[in-house]
Amino acid sequence: MKKIITSASLVVFSVVAFAQQDAQFTQNFMNRLAVNPGYAGINGSICAFTLYRTQWVGFDGQPQTGLLSLDAPIGAKKNMGLGLTIQTDKLGYMNNFYGKLAYSYHLNLGPEGAKLGLGLEVGAINNTISGTWLAPDGTDGSGGTGGQVDALIPQGNKAGTTYDVGFGAYYNIPDKLYVGLASSHLPANPNGAYYDLARHYYITAGYDYAVTDMITLKPSIFVKSDAASTALDINLVAMYNQLVWAGVSYRLKDAIAPMVGVQINKLGPGTLKFGYSYDVTTSALKTYSSGSHEIMLGYCFNVTPKPKVITKFYNVRFL
Repeated sequence: MKKIITSASLVVFSVVAFAQQDAQFTQNFMNRLAVNPGYAGINGSICAFTLYRTQWVGFDGQPQTGLLSLDAPIGAKKNMGLGLTIQTDKLGYMNNFYGKLAYSYHLNLGPEGAKLGLGLEVGAINNTISGTWLAPDGTDGSGGTGGQVDALIPQGNKAGTTYDVGFGAYYNIPDKLYVGLASSHLPANPNGAYYDLARHYYITAGYDYAVTDMITLKPSIFVKSDAASTALDINLVAMYNQLVWAGVSYRLKDAIAPMVGVQINKLGPGTLKFGYSYDVTTSALKTYSSGSHEIMLGYCFNVTPKPKVITKFYNVRFL
């Protein structure tokens, strides 16, 4: 048992130490503002979106991530957008908090309502490391049983905060096509704790294909890279009657994730969406983990201005 725990701990440590730092999500086709500020307000609706993910169930100290995003169009012509993203990410003895504001300017690019959103985001990142972390087997890391703190782990609570900047371009044809390019952590600043923030690069793309009047296929891809390692998600979702969807995501060399969801239209002034995905681990972690769970909830509504009332007056001289 001790060998299993030790091996699993080493696997997790290597993933944390060398993989990308930004949190991982499966339902990325729904989570666009968090990785691309150019998306803010581009769909013309006021939207609220939240995600919660618990990863690698079965590990003590497994990643647990929560996200909330809000975005809306602004301006008389709705040719700009604002967005807010708040995220918490807990991994073992490390806690990260992200808060950022996004601004996007939208360019009309011809027929079918095509738009290009150019966005900039600024915010802050806070990282905290707890000094009470123990080795997963309850020892001091050297084979002892006294439950002492591992001498290799920095002692005492450590915290650091730094600013963050990101940029994104998002091209959208409503209900047909989207393509996005973005980069986060542009300053690549040390966050004041024990690691530096690496720049991350994102590519997103999706297409809606109407098979029948009732069924639409939605293939999409999601690429995340920090120039040292790259993660690729390939997704295929089938939407039935604009009401329910089901699909699967494949993350290269990591997991296969079935997902389902429901869309309740005309709920009040808007649309409510709920989704669930379950990652079946295919990497070396499958021996130690029973997979990952992720739930999504979103609500969007349009703000339609009241029609102008035209009042007519007649001059009695011309009656």
